[in-house]
Amino acid sequence: MFWRGQKILSEVLYRKWRPGRLADLVGQDHIAQTLRQAVISDRLSHAYLFCGPRGTGKTSTARVLAKALNCLDPTEGDPDNICDLCMSVNEGRSLDLIEIDGASNRRIADIRDLTEKIHYSPSESKFKVYIIDEVHMLTQEAFNALLKTLEEPPPHAVLILATTDVQKVPLTIISRCQRFDFRRVSVQDIHEKLQIICESEDVDVDSEALRLIARKATGSLRDAENLLEQALVSFESPITKEHLWGLLNISDNTLPVELFERISQRDLKGAYSVLNQIISDGSDARHIHTNLLELVSYLLQKKSGASPDDEYGEALSRRLEKVLANISISDLIGFAVILGKVDFQNSLNSYLPLELALAEAIEGAYTEAPTTVESKPVAIPKLQSAPQQVKASNMTKPVDKKSTSSVVKPAGPTNGNAPPKPKVDTKTDTSVSGQNNEIDTKWNELLRELRQVGNRFNIAALLRGSYERKIIDNSLAFVFQHSSHAERLQGELEDPLVRSQIMDAALKILGTRYEIEIIQPDNGSSNSGRPASQTSHLVRAAQSLGATIIEERNKQS
Repeated sequence: MFWRGQKILSEVLYRKWRPGRLADLVGQDHIAQTLRQAVISDRLSHAYLFCGPRGTGKTSTARVLAKALNCLDPTEGDPDNICDLCMSVNEGRSLDLIEIDGASNRRIADIRDLTEKIHYSPSESKFKVYIIDEVHMLTQEAFNALLKTLEEPPPHAVLILATTDVQKVPLTIISRCQRFDFRRVSVQDIHEKLQIICESEDVDVDSEALRLIARKATGSLRDAENLLEQALVSFESPITKEHLWGLLNISDNTLPVELFERISQRDLKGAYSVLNQIISDGSDARHIHTNLLELVSYLLQKKSGASPDDEYGEALSRRLEKVLANISISDLIGFAVILGKVDFQNSLNSYLPLELALAEAIEGAYTEAPTTVESKPVAIPKLQSAPQQVKASNMTKPVDKKSTSSVVKPAGPTNGNAPPKPKVDTKTDTSVSGQNNEIDTKWNELLRELRQVGNRFNIAALLRGSYERKIIDNSLAFVFQHSSHAERLQGELEDPLVRSQIMDAALKILGTRYEIEIIQPDNGSSNSGRPASQTSHLVRAAQSLGATIIEERNKQS
């Protein structure tokens, strides 16, 4: 009974366009074909598990399968939707289709009620079908109560479980079901479905606007249909993509492209000006962040030679081509990593993490440090000569009995009786000088190669703290101004994998696989004077296999 003047609500699009046959499923052809063949050949399972993201058709498929199992005149595995049994399911009055919400009926008492009633014969159909939606919400006790029934249900019963989080479903439940994984619907499939809906509803929506809705839905057809209905309610035909910018809380692509142009030009002031303009338009920080990530993804595909969907138009595409000409793939990856670390949850100012990310991208790790320092600090003593490396064989030489720990001696003489200067081979000196010049020339390239190397500390960042690089014998030595940088790098080098990665990078960039040495300017010493437990490649190899140093003794004379 309705009140006088009461309006009856029209059916929403996602319910009106819910699939009535397996052939109507969008983007799930692999599942539709298997289920149709099972109905045709009468090789049905007693339990099915439908898992996948929201809005991909799990519950709709379960209802269609229930109709197909009981349809009086199925056609190629699909229900005819005109017989009494199909109509009763469509109208929600079938006594043999029982739908249970796992989120609100999750207790063991609810499942016990199911296991008791499942043995009753169907009232009018061939099968009694139970659909348990969001089954992962059941308690562990409820799952245990369901196990026996799920393994050996009565011959007239079929159970269909649906979930968006299959990881929470016990393996004992999964192993008793025939599992089907629903995948996200592609943008193209959603776009085509929305066009069909618009034609049938006799509404005029621009194709670019429909594609924008399809991308915004992120693989959920139900979300796309809801967004389309919201647009139809909000605007009169024809509807264009400009109408949707405010509705979907997204900005015009022009400003994100301009923002990225500033980033590629290392123009922090200009980047903040564009960002403030986007913020003043009312865009949310998370949407700006998402737009930048999508833009980086698009540029990465274009830079690698792929053909992504062109969503920026002809004019913006020409501007992006200029950006691609002045930026490398490694730069794009570096910026993507910086954006990926943005955390909005722990910030009081929602825009601050994004502003810091832009500063880091333009002025921080995204920009290579200078290769040389104009002037050295006055407090650093001048190195008299290159420190001599202690070979592995020297570790066996006698040491002072009073010594309890390794003492690093200065490289230069400590008294007035300086030893005579050794003769220097002119050819060797010229060769080493040429190698040192090559290091300075390829320094930025070496840092870029080591950008992702390191456990606790980033190797490239630590090496930027060195003010001199030199070749000593067959080693690549780094001279540090601050002992803290040298100690941190030494700690990283104790990991054989990190040391090997640095040596591999040197081989790739400099053409030689150098050993790595550390020189601290306060005493001009390298790490070759450290205990054998930290320098011997045999000891490091044993540690990498799980060995532990229990005690270290100095060899007595």
